[in-house]
Amino acid sequence: MTDVPAAHGLAPRTWERWAWVALAAAFINTSYGTLSYSFSVLVTESGPGGEFGKGVISLGFGLALLVSGVAGLWVGTIADLFGSRRLMAIGAVVGAAGLALLAACQETWQVIAVMLLVIGPAMAATFYEPVYVLMNRWFDAGERPKAYGVLTMLSGVSITIYTPLTQVFVDAWGWRQATVGLAVILLVVGVLVPLALPEGDRPAKREGALSPRAFLRESWDGVQRTDARFWWFTAAFFVATMAISGYSFHMISQLETRGFEDSAVASAIAVTGLVSLPARFALPALSNRASGTTLLAVCLALLGVAAWIASMADQWWQVWLYVGVFGLVFGAVYPLRALVMSERFSGAYFGRVIGLQALFVAFARAAGPVAVSAFGTSEAGYRVAFTVAAIALFVSAVVTWMVMRGRSPSPAR
Repeated sequence: MTDVPAAHGLAPRTWERWAWVALAAAFINTSYGTLSYSFSVLVTESGPGGEFGKGVISLGFGLALLVSGVAGLWVGTIADLFGSRRLMAIGAVVGAAGLALLAACQETWQVIAVMLLVIGPAMAATFYEPVYVLMNRWFDAGERPKAYGVLTMLSGVSITIYTPLTQVFVDAWGWRQATVGLAVILLVVGVLVPLALPEGDRPAKREGALSPRAFLRESWDGVQRTDARFWWFTAAFFVATMAISGYSFHMISQLETRGFEDSAVASAIAVTGLVSLPARFALPALSNRASGTTLLAVCLALLGVAAWIASMADQWWQVWLYVGVFGLVFGAVYPLRALVMSERFSGAYFGRVIGLQALFVAFARAAGPVAVSAFGTSEAGYRVAFTVAAIALFVSAVVTWMVMRGRSPSPAR
């Protein structure tokens, strides 16, 4: 796996870099599909949810998500110092092992242990952050918006592919063999794709092994490269992510309390994935004309509008209006977040800085559904919770725009 300069000097031909983006998207589709979206099927009665309990699988998945966030800073440090490709490949091997171990579990504690200790770290190494580090090495600042858009658009079909595929596997083989099948897919794609990708420009490799103390010092150096704007933006995005995660998780349930039939609502909500595809590409690409910060703030505000619509929806036209507004912008939020970060923190410490932020994003994703349920799962409780989520998103949009607007020299170079 030889390093190939991607942004300076011996730059590859344009089509080669876009081929790399397509391969990276295939990796993301596979990692998210096998380690995340598959659990929407595995949590059901036909999966381990039926054997160990839906609550156990939900708890295990939530813990895995939290571990992935905690590991984010160290994953970013590894990507900065040693490169992303080996990290991604090793993460895929660990993730495949985790799925295989899950298939062999016989006790509840084993399920929790596998999710916590194996699948959680694998998520951190195979989800977006290591790929974002690669993208920052392959493309200069002028090309990154389009690159992020293409990556996210191509990665947006993961749920469309792997949710039904997992169901087909489970129906044909049973959940244990199905989980092994997913492990094989992750192992093959997750190892072969990093082998085909170049590392791009990065600091010279360090001589010899890095001691644990030196590694922690390198990680702490990344934290020290942050500034007040980073923390304000991270706080705003934390609140926004909690709100989005919370109300989107409970959307079907809250409409059920108003008399909607749950399977019909689920079909309608599934349309948001298709609606989001154009925005995944178009909005990051537009940042060459409007700042990524402005676009992200507008997206957060529109997601607040979607929450407000959902808070009072009692007719089908309102449900479809929610689907349209939410789907229009949701797919662009995370690539725009990465783009805003790259505009200010791109450089030798980018992996550590965005990895640190990923920790808070993961905690927010896990906390959102719990926060909404704290208001109660009655119609009245949901109405209040969704209204609070809308207000939180409006505030987050304003804070994001005020704090991150305007380009400035990056403190992470």
